[in-house]
Amino acid sequence: MLNEVINLQFTTVKDPLPDFIYQSLRSFSQGANTYRPQPSELIEKLSFIYKLPKEMIYLTAGADEAIQMFIHAYGEHTFAFTPTYVVYSDAKEFGKMFTEVYSIKENEFLISTAKINDASLIFLANPNNPSGFTSKEKVLDLVRNNSQAKVVIDEAYGDFANLSVINCVKDFPQMAVLGSFSKGYAMAGNRIGYIIANPEVISTVKNKAQWSNVSYLSVGAAIAALDHEEYFRDMRKSIVERRERFITFLKNNRFSFLPAKINAVVLRFRDENEGTKFYNFLCANNIISSYGNGNSNIGLNKSFVRIAIGNKSQMQILENVISKFGRKAD
Repeated sequence: MLNEVINLQFTTVKDPLPDFIYQSLRSFSQGANTYRPQPSELIEKLSFIYKLPKEMIYLTAGADEAIQMFIHAYGEHTFAFTPTYVVYSDAKEFGKMFTEVYSIKENEFLISTAKINDASLIFLANPNNPSGFTSKEKVLDLVRNNSQAKVVIDEAYGDFANLSVINCVKDFPQMAVLGSFSKGYAMAGNRIGYIIANPEVISTVKNKAQWSNVSYLSVGAAIAALDHEEYFRDMRKSIVERRERFITFLKNNRFSFLPAKINAVVLRFRDENEGTKFYNFLCANNIISSYGNGNSNIGLNKSFVRIAIGNKSQMQILENVISKFGRKAD
């Protein structure tokens, strides 16, 4: 049994941020003595990158705040394609109707793009957490077919896949895209993200957030990350390579898993007993994973175990431990 606990429960990047991030924060630290609602420095940078007017960008305290803003503004009857991210189900906590559209067919995440007549708000994570993805064409079909609802495409993991539809938002008044620095830029603890939407939508949802809702230091960190895009591009490439090596390992050892485009892989076992046995085996070897829905998902039972992609040494240890597991997934 390992002495050091390896926590692969959450899909955070396991390596620390590079020194150049905090070295760039001096002026932002000095300027944090006052309220700074919607700091223009980051909005202007995102506007330049995406070639969109500043009025279409609103900064948020991570994607979670953005999700909750849309629920408060439009979520009278919220739909989400599951299994997916748990925060969409906050609609229930806020007194709204919430409907899960289960979208796993065999081992594939396949959504229907048909009109959802009762929907006022539809969430689609793309790439999806815990697994799966939807092509750009199908995303836009979903938007076109649901003009009666606000359709929010959550691209919190978008930096790991070439699936973004940000450049299409201006063509669909009911569409919004959520971005985040939590995963692709390893800044989950900084809580910084953004909404891309038409100005009318921004005008409505911004009233559901605090007036000065983002940390000025986090804004500075996000700007520094964008100024070092090559570093983070290489970081993401390395994570994807480790994920693909892990998938090859699972295939070679006859484990069943769901297709992945994020920094995690979901194993699927023949039943909940086998999933529980595997999860407990990892725990006994000081490896923490996400069991069933865990703390992050909805729509999974305990035959599913999600494992985040760790650093190189963590993944080697993980594979060594799994190699000793007595029974394989089906």
